[in-house]
Amino acid sequence: MKNFLKNQYFKLLRNQGRKAGIVPVENPANEEQRLAEVKRLGIMELDLSGERRYNSMTQVATYLTGCTQSSINILGSTVQICKANFGFNKLENVIIKEVPREITVCQFSLDNPGQPLIIENIFEDERTKNMKNMPFDPGIRFYAGAPLISSRGFSLGTLCVFDPTPKNLAHQQIEGLRLLSDQVVHMLEKESISSGATAPEEESAEESSQLQGQYYSVSSILFADFVGFTNMVENCEPGELLDTLNTFFMGFDRIMSKHNVRKVKTVGDCYMCVGGIPSQHGTHAHEVCSAAVDMLKFVEGTNIQFEALGKPRWEIRIGIHSGPVIAGTAGNTFDIWGDAVNIAARLESSGESGKIHISEKTKDYLEGAGNFTPRGEVELKNKGSWSTFFLDELN
Repeated sequence: MKNFLKNQYFKLLRNQGRKAGIVPVENPANEEQRLAEVKRLGIMELDLSGERRYNSMTQVATYLTGCTQSSINILGSTVQICKANFGFNKLENVIIKEVPREITVCQFSLDNPGQPLIIENIFEDERTKNMKNMPFDPGIRFYAGAPLISSRGFSLGTLCVFDPTPKNLAHQQIEGLRLLSDQVVHMLEKESISSGATAPEEESAEESSQLQGQYYSVSSILFADFVGFTNMVENCEPGELLDTLNTFFMGFDRIMSKHNVRKVKTVGDCYMCVGGIPSQHGTHAHEVCSAAVDMLKFVEGTNIQFEALGKPRWEIRIGIHSGPVIAGTAGNTFDIWGDAVNIAARLESSGESGKIHISEKTKDYLEGAGNFTPRGEVELKNKGSWSTFFLDELN
């Protein structure tokens, strides 16, 4: 009887959502794997009602953002389940405990997993504006959600905050939500293991040579390559070309070590590195940008020597972006994957010789510690229009 009434209630809410004009988010391409990860962790069934740690996290989220309410929501295939919250009265607690996913704001986090979802005015944003047509007004106008991403890189739900007044958040506040969401995921995964919902997996000798990866919610990725390298290949002796590349790459390796940045790999004339892994320290952008500045100085110093010997100059361009990645190994080979990696590569290829081309997100993480030249809106291949900058000087 209880399930029948709940199903009828959910059917009513879904009908109201359709009549209001709320368009549900399309399932992400990896929805099947995402739901398998939610099931593996057993978090839909976890009872956290008596766990003060989770409610404390939501309380801290409201203090951090200046919002009145916060909740930890897990997204299933058709429902959203609230695991902890702060700022809701008893009736609201009952209402938000389990609701159809199609009428929630959190569902839209699945459109761009790994990135915060900020809706400054729910009644004006294209995705949520029709919620005002629902027969009841939840009384919220502002929403910010930090994704809960499992260690395997799948979206579980959100740690979100609400407010009755439209507003926006500073970069530091959004970053604070991300840090809290990382802690929530860490607790959830430990909770699921201790409850027996899942168990630590033992690695066989065969599996140890396969890809092993882990999700990191933030990092800064650098790509660098030499301008006109194809022409150099055609006009230089192979031995001299390799010697010169080795000179630069060995110098870059020393710079990475100096700034606590991890080299990923070299591909031809391209050099790739990442900051913030595995430490997740907030200084990742500054460390990677400092390394980039030193790379330019090293290349210029080497060119002075080349010119004295009558050799041609080598010109470099650098692109940097900050965002989430999957970092892992196959055997002994370290690598990183994710959309943030692709964006950093696009920033490099659309940059200019002798300059450090950075995204707005990297600039935010630098928190004013530098001088920048706005480049305006730049079209990145297959990534749309992005606001980018040249880093002129780092403080």
